[in-house]
Amino acid sequence: MNEVLEILVWPVTVIIVVVILRESLARLLLKTKKLKYKDLEVSFRESIEKIEAEAQEVSLNEPPRERKLESVEIDLYELASISPTVAVIEAWKSVESAARVLIQAKGHRLDYDTATPYKLIQDTLENENLLDERHCKIFNDLRLLRNKIVHAEGYTFSEEQARKYIDLSIRLRSYLNELSGNEAK
Repeated sequence: MNEVLEILVWPVTVIIVVVILRESLARLLLKTKKLKYKDLEVSFRESIEKIEAEAQEVSLNEPPRERKLESVEIDLYELASISPTVAVIEAWKSVESAARVLIQAKGHRLDYDTATPYKLIQDTLENENLLDERHCKIFNDLRLLRNKIVHAEGYTFSEEQARKYIDLSIRLRSYLNELSGNEAK
């Protein structure tokens, strides 16, 4: 009898905990794309939501709904349905390119042949006051999120999350283009 109880204790305990915490667990699972045991990896959804909130705070406007998407934007959204990770990488490249144009338009020449060109770009935008602190934070947050996606082994990124990242990158790219006087996106 003791042996049977010992065998059943853990499964019964787990079932009881799940039943008691089912609503909390359900809410957590809705927010979570992936969960890993070691190093407890959770979804980047919260990161995207945080960046979206930052963009709202600094009035980093969404492009008007009535405007036609550029072919590169259409390609990014289509790519998100095939490979969300690659779509994010490509969306970041458009932000990086716009930042480089801004840096050059403001008269700065940089040697991008460095191990961390994105950090060099960010530091230049910030240190040369080409972007205010809050826009630099959005740039940095998008950069860090891109890095996590590229370098996190086995991380999956959903199409929905990729589309949100693309939206944010388009908004930041448009802002950078306005600052550089480069209205052509």
